[in-house]
Amino acid sequence: MLKEFEHFIKTEKDIALIELTTVKGSSPREVGAWMLVSPQKCLNTIGGGVLEFSMVAEAKKMMEDQSVDKLSFKSNLNPKFDQCCGGVVSCQISTVTKSTMKMIEKRIKNEISKYKNLYLFGAGHVGKSVIKLGINLPLKITVTDSRLDLVKGLQNQFRDYVDTIKFNVDAIPERIIKSSPENSAYLVMTHSHATDFSLIEEILSQKKIGYVGMIGSKSKKVSLQKYLKRKNISDNTADLVKCPIGRPIKFSGRKSPEVIAALTISDILESLDSD
Repeated sequence: MLKEFEHFIKTEKDIALIELTTVKGSSPREVGAWMLVSPQKCLNTIGGGVLEFSMVAEAKKMMEDQSVDKLSFKSNLNPKFDQCCGGVVSCQISTVTKSTMKMIEKRIKNEISKYKNLYLFGAGHVGKSVIKLGINLPLKITVTDSRLDLVKGLQNQFRDYVDTIKFNVDAIPERIIKSSPENSAYLVMTHSHATDFSLIEEILSQKKIGYVGMIGSKSKKVSLQKYLKRKNISDNTADLVKCPIGRPIKFSGRKSPEVIAALTISDILESLDSD
């Protein structure tokens, strides 16, 4: 979002800010939700639907008219408004100034600072799919793989997301876990089962774990449990490991990297939100 914001304010001349200032009852977004509008483009969202459509139209009118620099609106989200959320929201539209830009930039950085951490070990097919989904979610992702060429390719592919994703090339990835914050999520999917097991052992030594998953089958989970038992790790602790990863749904394409990634990300977000 930060890179998109920087690009938006650099390329667009006239810009208005739309904010949700109050929310009573059900609404598509929360108080503080915002978006930027220029005559040609929009950045971010206040929830879509008729509410957003009408506020964008009002913002463009305000920029074209230039007689005022701030407007306020109150909307009942009911069938008459063609948006049946049921709540009542207030919106403010204002002309963007240099101080407004600094405020929005600070807000974005503050939001990013609150993102939960996801540590991804292994950037193969499923790992890449997890990254593609994760960059659009409130997650700070650390990707670790021992394959230099693969990591360099991913760094280039996701170069616009340096604020929320980091890449490491490390032949001993266990040491990255030691410095990870509490309540982080961990996904283990390297090309080596021995490395996977060693990583899981290190993860389970952490005090507080938000989520831990390892790619593999039920038989791989059995092998992991035997390995952990030899390491004197209790069955209750070993049971924290999700393997196979992803929600167990009936779907013909269940084993495709993209579907596994989507189901796993859903699990991770739910686990992190419950902390």
